[in-house]
Amino acid sequence: MKAITIAILPVMLLLSPACIITGHENPHCVGDLCGADLGDIAFCWSFERWDGSATDSCYDAEISRMDVYIYDAWGNLEFRAENRSCEDMCPLIDNFYPGAYELQLTAICRNGLITHEGYWDMEVYAGFNDYGVLTIPYLGDCQ
Repeated sequence: MKAITIAILPVMLLLSPACIITGHENPHCVGDLCGADLGDIAFCWSFERWDGSATDSCYDAEISRMDVYIYDAWGNLEFRAENRSCEDMCPLIDNFYPGAYELQLTAICRNGLITHEGYWDMEVYAGFNDYGVLTIPYLGDCQ
């Protein structure tokens, strides 16, 4: 009976549908995306005004700093940049595995209040991904 059990075990392991792929370049990489070409995320921001028009002027929108967050498809935080200067209007954020992400942009006025905030779904592909100008929705005045 033991001989049969031992003979069946290697066959069962070969037929197992789940496997773990380890990257050759990065021995700490575990998963199906090891070795995948990474993607870069590029975008610029502008601000919606109270009347529905938009501006790319931090001064006109009364914005002093920005928070940028990127979450993966499961809601895990992948990237965070807080208290960035508003004038850094066109960031390039690199090294994302291809897949679905959500970008959150939060604009903070000189008084510390959040006056603009927006969320965008992004599909990242290998290479350069340019999402253009993202207009952040207006929430309220800086008062």
